[in-house]
Amino acid sequence: MTTRVFRFVPFTIVQDQAAEPEYFARCVSGDEAECGAESGALPTPRDVEEWQRQHTQDTLHVRYRRVFADYAVLEAPPELSPADTAGRRVQNPSSERDHTMARFSPKTAEAPGQF
Repeated sequence: MTTRVFRFVPFTIVQDQAAEPEYFARCVSGDEAECGAESGALPTPRDVEEWQRQHTQDTLHVRYRRVFADYAVLEAPPELSPADTAGRRVQNPSSERDHTMARFSPKTAEAPGQF
């Protein structure tokens, strides 16, 4: 039997420092249809703002949709050893019940078992 246990897993979700975040903007100005001009993925918010200023200067468009994207990793608390988080059953410190720690594949972000 496979059990989902996320609510009991003491992981912390943090930004992956090995990958740079991306910032993006798209011009949504227009009466009948959106302009649709895009900044493409840029490394900082300042770069996106500069693209927006330049696009507004060229077109007088003033409405944009901005997007931020990054990668996240789940980190086990320091008191848990790597063996505890490798799909083994460990005691939940806040409960008398034990739970299986979820193991994730970084490529698919899927936990083993059926969901």
